Amino acid sequence: MHVGKVLSETAKRIPQKTAVIFKDEEITFSQLDLRATRLANKLRSYNVGSGDHVAIILPNSSQWVVSYFAVMKLGAVAVPLDFRLKGDEIVPILSDAAIKGVITSDLYPELAIFSQVENISSVIITGEKGADSFSRYEDVVGDESLSSAVEVDISEEAEALYLYTSGTTGKPKGVVLTFSNLDLFPEGMHEVLGTREEDILGCLLPMSHISGPIMCNEFVLRGSTLFIFDQLRPDKILSAVEKHKVTYFHSVPPIFEAILHVPNKERFDVRSLQYVAMMGTSVPIDLLNVFKKSFPTVTVIQGYGLTETSPFITLLPLEYAETKIGSIGRAVPRAEVMLIDDAGEEVPGSEIGELIVRGPMLMKCYHNNPEATRERIKNGWLYTGDLCRKDEDGFYYHVGRKDDMIIVGGLNVYPAEVEQVVRSHPLVQEVGVVGVPDKDRGEIIKAAVVVTPGAQLTKKEIMSYCKERLANFKIPKVLEFWDELPRSSTGKIARRLLITPPSE
Repeated sequence: MHVGKVLSETAKRIPQKTAVIFKDEEITFSQLDLRATRLANKLRSYNVGSGDHVAIILPNSSQWVVSYFAVMKLGAVAVPLDFRLKGDEIVPILSDAAIKGVITSDLYPELAIFSQVENISSVIITGEKGADSFSRYEDVVGDESLSSAVEVDISEEAEALYLYTSGTTGKPKGVVLTFSNLDLFPEGMHEVLGTREEDILGCLLPMSHISGPIMCNEFVLRGSTLFIFDQLRPDKILSAVEKHKVTYFHSVPPIFEAILHVPNKERFDVRSLQYVAMMGTSVPIDLLNVFKKSFPTVTVIQGYGLTETSPFITLLPLEYAETKIGSIGRAVPRAEVMLIDDAGEEVPGSEIGELIVRGPMLMKCYHNNPEATRERIKNGWLYTGDLCRKDEDGFYYHVGRKDDMIIVGGLNVYPAEVEQVVRSHPLVQEVGVVGVPDKDRGEIIKAAVVVTPGAQLTKKEIMSYCKERLANFKIPKVLEFWDELPRSSTGKIARRLLITPPSE
C-alpha cells in the first residue's frame, strides 16, 4: 500500500470529514494531507527521500500521525521509537537504522544526542520552546511554500517500516516491513470484522509500536476517523468513548482489568462501542466473561499476531464471540497456519504445538541481523514461539510462550493454565506465573499475586483453592504477594522480573 498516495486520494474524496481527533483538536482529511505534504517537502529539502530512514520519536498525538504520513509520502522508511527511550537505549538503534532525519518533541530529554549520531542531517521538533539548531514542526506545517504535491513512485516490495522490539531479552531487533505488508491489517479487519467508513477507531497502545502504523493504515484506507486517547486512566477512557462515540479499540488485558474497577462505571454510555479486542498475551477467560457482563452491548473478541507478521495471524469473527469465547480465532485471509511439535511435525487433533505461519504478512527480515532472521524464518515459515491448540472447527487457543513453559519433574506446565485458575479466585486481581530453578525437580512453579484492593487473602487460601482445581505438579510451590506486576512497554507481564521477589 502506498500509504501517502492513499491519504491524498481519501482527502480528495472526503476532504471535510474528520480524520483525527486528539484532545480538543479535530483534523479533517484535507488538513491532514496538507500538513503531511508540507512536512514531507521540508524533509525533502534536507535531502531525505525515497529509501532514507526517518525516526519518529513522539508520544501518541496528532503530530505522530502527520509525521507518519509525511514519511510515507516520500517513500522513505518510518522508524517509530518509544518516546521514553533514553540515550544509551536509543543511540544504538539510531545507528543500526542509519537514521537520516528525526521528528521529535521539544519535551524529549535527549535532544543533544542527535548532533552526536552520524548520518542524521535534519531534526524537526514539535512544541513551543523550539531550538535554534532544529526546524520547528509548527512552522513547517504552516508554511504555504511547502504545499506542492509530493509525487513518488514506490515499489510494493520496498522497505516501509522498521519496528524495533523492546529488547528485554537482548539487543533490540528491527522488524523490516515492506509497503506490501501494510495492506494486511486493513484487509484482515475489513474481511473478518467488516470495518466501515463510519467507524471511529480508538488508539490506546503506544503508536511507536505496531499499533500506530496499522491504525493509520486502516483509517486512511477506509476513510474512517482515528481517535487518539491522551490518557490511560480507565475512567477517562470510558468518558472519551462516550463523548466521541468510539466504535472500536484494542488493548492488552491490564487495561480492561482497570476499566472493570472504575467506580460506578455504568454511568458511562458506551453503546457506540461495538466491539473491543483483547490482545498481546493469553487472556483470562473470566476477564472476557466479566467484561462482557459489565458492558453487555460490547462484543468482546481476541486476535493474535506479531510485529513480524504485520501483525495479524488469527482473528475471531464477531459472530463467534460467545460460542468460541477464549479463542484467538481462525487464520486471517492469506495466512497459512500450522501447529508443530519439537521434531517439526504437525501435531494431531487438539494437541498443543508451536504455531508457525507463512504468507504475504511475513516481515522481510530483521534489519542487519541475518542470523536472527534465519532462526525465525525457516523454509518460508515463521516460527512464532507461541504454543496453541486447535479445536475441531479450526479455531485456535493460545496456551503460552514456548520459552515460558515450565518443566516440573519432566512434566510440561503452561503458565497460562495456572494463571487462569489462580485468577479465577474472586479476591485475586491478577497473577503472573513463572518457573524458577530447583535442584530436585529442575523447576518449580512460582506465582506472583496481586490481590483485589481492600481484600484480605492468605497464601494458604490460594493454595487450597489451587489444590481443588489443579494437578499436584501444577500447584505453585512459591507464592508471593505483589503490589503490581512488572510489565513491558506494550503491557505484557515481564516474566523474567517475577523471579526476584519485589522486596529485593
